[in-house]
Amino acid sequence: MQTPARPPRSRLTDYVIEELTKRLDARQYRAGDKLPSEHALCDEFEVSRTVIREAVASMRLSGRLVSKPGIGVFVTEDREKPIDFVVEPATDPRWALHIMELRAGLEVEACGLAAERRSAADLSGIVEAFDAFNRATRDMEAAVKADYEFHLAIARASNNPHFPALLKAAVRDVMLDLNIKHGGKTPDELETYETRNVREHEAILTAIMRRDPGAARAAMARHLGDSIARYRKLLSTSAAE
Repeated sequence: MQTPARPPRSRLTDYVIEELTKRLDARQYRAGDKLPSEHALCDEFEVSRTVIREAVASMRLSGRLVSKPGIGVFVTEDREKPIDFVVEPATDPRWALHIMELRAGLEVEACGLAAERRSAADLSGIVEAFDAFNRATRDMEAAVKADYEFHLAIARASNNPHFPALLKAAVRDVMLDLNIKHGGKTPDELETYETRNVREHEAILTAIMRRDPGAARAAMARHLGDSIARYRKLLSTSAAE
């Protein structure tokens, strides 16, 4: 079977996850089917056993695969993911607050690990997303997408496949929801918001470039903390009315 061109080495685990997920979605591997052996997957994707094991571990975490010791890895009978977020109306600030609090717990640590472990290719991906966000500040939809890609690139740079997997499960749809992120802002307020976002992203990027885990964690905590404070203020104002 011919596989697509491979990505940089730092993203090989993501590459294997994406390719296996495509096969599951296309029903090439059906519920209950046994996956090819670890050795066969290594040969097919031309990657190490470590990459295959990390990819399988991530897909087990997301509920797509299950390991049976001594037998092999199988597609789960129950296709419903255990990591499942009930999406309430997008205009509900309490729901947004809960997601932001989850992101803080996840992304602050991922950012610190990215500063410790990032490769040159990882850093290039973060810079590319940073530049895309800066170019898109007047294009609301493009800016939100680039913002998400910036955070996802950092999670990938942690070189722990569970961070990007959880980030995708937790916040992808939220960060693309323009009503939550930009609703109710005047043009001047929106410009101020985006300017602050650029400044905070730059602080995060600088810390990762300098391989400073402490500064990276602090910069990400400040960045997400601003949004958490904003949603808490919205809830306090609503409760007082």
